[in-house]
Amino acid sequence: MAAPVIVFGLTVPISLSLQGHRFAMLADAGCQVHVVVGEQLPENLDLDSRVQVHVISMTRAISPLSDITGLLAWRRFLRGLRPTHVIGATPKAAFLSMLAARTAGVPNRIMEVWGGRWDGFHGTRARLLRLTDKLAMSCATEVIAVSNSLADLIVTEGLSKQRPAVLGFGATQGVDLQRFHAPEQPPAPTVGFLGRIAADKGIDDLRAVMERVHEQLPDVLLRVAGDFDSADPINAQTRSWLENDPRVTLVGHVAEVPQFLRSIGVLCFPSHREGLPNAVIEASASEVPVVGWDVTGTRDAIIDGLTGALVPLGDTEQMASRICELIRDEPVRSEQGRAARNLVAERFEAESVQRAFVLHLLSF
Repeated sequence: MAAPVIVFGLTVPISLSLQGHRFAMLADAGCQVHVVVGEQLPENLDLDSRVQVHVISMTRAISPLSDITGLLAWRRFLRGLRPTHVIGATPKAAFLSMLAARTAGVPNRIMEVWGGRWDGFHGTRARLLRLTDKLAMSCATEVIAVSNSLADLIVTEGLSKQRPAVLGFGATQGVDLQRFHAPEQPPAPTVGFLGRIAADKGIDDLRAVMERVHEQLPDVLLRVAGDFDSADPINAQTRSWLENDPRVTLVGHVAEVPQFLRSIGVLCFPSHREGLPNAVIEASASEVPVVGWDVTGTRDAIIDGLTGALVPLGDTEQMASRICELIRDEPVRSEQGRAARNLVAERFEAESVQRAFVLHLLSF
């Protein structure tokens, strides 16, 4: 029997970091592993030497001419390689790879959905995003969602009649519990944020929440880790607050995320939409309770009152109150932190998550 030839499609190289050891596990099982990305890999990217990388230009934004060119390039590539499996993740790569794989006759076409860019949005752009995802799913032989709430939303939105599969409790790469752990000494009761500094990550909400926190606890500090996202800019007043409030520290991009998480006591996660948020489960593994909106993806990673708090979207007063409760009550904060790590160990441990994906992939 010939070895499986497996192609992964990802729009941007940074998404390779979310694959964990999948590629190595598949290569160890005798598979030929290929990765198609939309731009050249950075020189410092650590990638298994057995993985063959190919570049097909793909833009994240909707661009008819560029997308047609990319689709034709994908089809030529697949017809030449004749893979047994194509796995498309991230919106544009999933769209192009699924359409091309179907027309090229690839027998196993798996679309892996990490989130819905259309979630909570309306208008022409949102309709186009829904349409492209729906078309890609119709070309797939299987759709895998990274959380149960995302799988349910896909059906509710009418993107797929059949509920996508969810492997275990979901996640992409899971969490390495050796890297992410509690500090030896509990940190000062500092609030943290980790993620893109973007509008859909709820940074404007973060400002409103912290203003209410500071009404109750004026000296509490906020540490913000992440880069400003020019494609989804935040309110100008919010940016000014981040850059000028002496109680806010902008850390920027952090190479050592575990170290950052060990420096905070509570993670505020006001993102408006997620697939399954890595920042939340990484904080939980570090015994940091998380307070977030009760939205798609986030609700799969937090158990309200046990590992943190889920708050109705937009209720900044309640979010601030829940944060203040955790900051004031160190025993409860520690108890929820330990429960959060136990939850991650049970549901989102990296080796288990990645092996489940590989075994599922090799089952057909």
